[in-house]
Amino acid sequence: MEGSDSAGFAITRAAPERLSALSAVLGQGFVTEPMLQWSLGTHGDVARRFTEYFEYFNETFARLGMLWEAGRARGAAVWIPADADAAFKEALDASRSSIHTLTSDGGRRYDAYWEWVSARIPDERLWHLDSVAVETDSRGTGVGAALIRFGLDLARAQNTGACLETATPTNVPYYEHLGFRIIDHADAPDGGPHTWFLRWDPFD
Repeated sequence: MEGSDSAGFAITRAAPERLSALSAVLGQGFVTEPMLQWSLGTHGDVARRFTEYFEYFNETFARLGMLWEAGRARGAAVWIPADADAAFKEALDASRSSIHTLTSDGGRRYDAYWEWVSARIPDERLWHLDSVAVETDSRGTGVGAALIRFGLDLARAQNTGACLETATPTNVPYYEHLGFRIIDHADAPDGGPHTWFLRWDPFD
């Protein structure tokens, strides 16, 4: 399934060779996201390290067709289908050692935080919006909303819901406007960021 938006850009499954360009969009978009700031640290060139993080983490998802692109790198999203637990574990295992090199503590906070997040994600058949970002000049033009609605249409076609997590407070009403609702929120252990867990269902 691919789609187009009334603003004039197509949403397409990104080929693996698009990984670097889309990782740059995601890396820049997540520079101020507390989830990555906490788990990876804010030392050095943050945008470069976060871009490398997405290259490592999303390599498996790009190969499996779970990385989506709006226009020509105007935006990017990773939508993990329901029943794709094995793919998610594969991405985690394949990227873990490389991601640890981006941290200043050997990956201790990274592992601890994401294990805590994973334990709070609903244990049921749901699509998962792992990440979404829009390149700087396209922000506010509807690209992000189009990428999110596109994934929700994929979930709706399977009569399943979707979930996501964020630690950016201003993201919460944005996602609520798109039909998500808060199902949990809490401070992460050891001084980690307050994190919201949201869910969307097709017939709410």
